[in-house]
Amino acid sequence: MSMDMMGQEMITETYFDDYGLKVAQVSEGGFGGQGKTRTITDKDGAQIRINDEAKTATKFPAGGPGGGMRAGRATSTINWNNLTDQVKKDNNIKEVGKETVAGKECTKYTMTIDMMGNQMEQTVWIYKGIQLKNLMSTEMGEFGQTCKKFEEKAVDAAMFTVPAGVKVEEFDASQFGGFGGGFGGGF
Repeated sequence: MSMDMMGQEMITETYFDDYGLKVAQVSEGGFGGQGKTRTITDKDGAQIRINDEAKTATKFPAGGPGGGMRAGRATSTINWNNLTDQVKKDNNIKEVGKETVAGKECTKYTMTIDMMGNQMEQTVWIYKGIQLKNLMSTEMGEFGQTCKKFEEKAVDAAMFTVPAGVKVEEFDASQFGGFGGGFGGGF
């Protein structure tokens, strides 16, 4: 996936297994020049951000700074292969057509999501239940991610684990002046 973060391109490779219960993302670039990191998301939405080179790891709570969005209403909590009438109603999901992303024909949906108490419009492009593109409209403008390349292949199980000998530190939200519980995205 490619995302423009304040004028800098951030490239993220996403790996998943067990139908999305295991998720790992490898990111490089973007805001703050954070270098290359690998983030593992557990089934509850908590994330562990790992810097394999520095042999460090930090755990973020679900829905907290850097924490997964599975804890709140987000596109990652929706089973796109089984959209029930209730899920469509709860999220104001509307199918709006088909479009090709990364060589795959996707179904395009619009929806309303709740992010930190604010309602925002989002458009997503879904292929086999997987989000290949998203675009969100906010008061600060539009932003999103687009899949540049999509491959269906086996993934090494080590991608979803913290390496031996790496101690996982808990994220200290106090350094952000009270913003500890409200962020759904990553830093």
